Amino acid sequence: MEVTCFKVSKLFMKNQCYLVHKNGQGVLIDPAWDYKLINSFIIRNGLELLGVLLTHSHPDHTNLADRFARNHDIPVYMSQIEIDFYNFRCHHLQAIQHLNFISLSPFSIIPLHTPGHTAGGTCYLIENSLFTGDTVFIEGVGICSEYGGDIDEMYDTIQYLKTTLSDKTLIWPGHSFGQIPGKELSFLKGQNIYFQFDNREHFTKLRMRKGQSNPFNFK
Repeated sequence: MEVTCFKVSKLFMKNQCYLVHKNGQGVLIDPAWDYKLINSFIIRNGLELLGVLLTHSHPDHTNLADRFARNHDIPVYMSQIEIDFYNFRCHHLQAIQHLNFISLSPFSIIPLHTPGHTAGGTCYLIENSLFTGDTVFIEGVGICSEYGGDIDEMYDTIQYLKTTLSDKTLIWPGHSFGQIPGKELSFLKGQNIYFQFDNREHFTKLRMRKGQSNPFNFK
């Protein structure tokens, strides 16, 4: 399995969206902003697009989902919780549940409900790769103060990922703040301060501290 990362941007937003592909077939994760860049890669490599996975409903992660769904006649997957909470709509939208496998041969995809950044935020485990959207970054964790976010749920999410996934799991976030994507979970456990907390109060105090001039200054 190969993971192709597309670095796309609009104004101040800089995103990483991904195409997972093997045996001439592929799945998109959080496509946004640059349809031509992504679609030309798919065409140039003769890939059949099977579906789109959305980690959450924010526009910088969903901007192109409807267009890919219509142009390639493929399903778009999002957590039922996220769909209902934010009233998200998209062509060919399919609701998914925590740990209910998505079978898009040759891929077997496990959705993990990982709230904290949004109410129905979802990470997708494909083989040994986890696509985390804005839940987990290599350097930190997502903002928890926007509508539907919850710092207690984010703490629980991080504890769940720490104890559920193999240390060899590769982490592919929706944004980077200095580190390249695709680091092993063991790297995050050693370098990402939020993976080192076993105390809810300490975790909360750091992530929600007052006077942050930059919410992505994780320390």
